[in-house]
Amino acid sequence: MNKKYLILFLIIGTFLIAGCKQRIGQVGSTHEHIDFKVYIDNKEIDFAKQEYMVKARYVHIESMDDDVIHKHATGVTMADFIKTLGMELTPTCFKMNNQEYCSNSDKTLKIYFNGQLNDEAANWELRDLDKYLISYGNDNEANIKKQLSSVTNKACIDSKKC
Repeated sequence: MNKKYLILFLIIGTFLIAGCKQRIGQVGSTHEHIDFKVYIDNKEIDFAKQEYMVKARYVHIESMDDDVIHKHATGVTMADFIKTLGMELTPTCFKMNNQEYCSNSDKTLKIYFNGQLNDEAANWELRDLDKYLISYGNDNEANIKKQLSSVTNKACIDSKKC
């Protein structure tokens, strides 16, 4: 009777291990470009600094251009990209430089995906020509529209699809 349970345990364990695949693909499994901006209290974060350039091979910004994310592996999310910069993004918090910008009664974290508010977009796989805006604060509609319009169309140039 114990041998049957052991065999069953081994079979189930094998299926569980086989089903736990790494979510991020191999470097070179794709080559896509995504436009993005991040604002904290209506101030754009400047990512055009050497400390943010090519922090990971599978997803990065490069050439001092802080408008376009270069994705070189499948399965990469905005939260994954932000993590390569030493920051953190969840549906309700953005953390950078030992500061937390979390939604509260005064200010909110908003994530816009292709112009539409969607707090779950932080965990969606980045796709070619997507546009992301991450905005924290108590911005009015006019400021949000201005921020959204600041997200460039450079990704289509890098992807040669303009």
